[in-house]
Amino acid sequence: MEQFFDRQTIIPLFGMLIPIIAILLPIGIIWLVLHYRNRRNDALYETVKHLADKGLPVPPELLDPPLAKNDRESPLFRAITLLGVGIGLGLMFWFLDLKFLVGIGALLLCIGIAQIIALMIERRRGDAA
Repeated sequence: MEQFFDRQTIIPLFGMLIPIIAILLPIGIIWLVLHYRNRRNDALYETVKHLADKGLPVPPELLDPPLAKNDRESPLFRAITLLGVGIGLGLMFWFLDLKFLVGIGALLLCIGIAQIIALMIERRRGDAA
């Protein structure tokens, strides 16, 4: 029994288990998400079936729930966040003397600027129509 717990057998065992777990963990997470989504859909269909059996109308919000208006999902919020992250990364790399990486921050900054310009153009088109 002691031969299973010495270093020469445990280290190779962990060496084999780590890649197996690394492969199986994402599969398990995806399975859990799909499983609970399927359970939620089954409960929704049971509710619709129950309402239909009783002759009650099925509210359209039950089948197609309205999207909550969240300020964090707005395009302007995302663009300003990209501007902030770009500036922050650029400054961080500059002050850490990693000046060759400042371009990463500049890239995010340019994407944020482009999104704000696109929003302004889209808003002007909406006002003209």
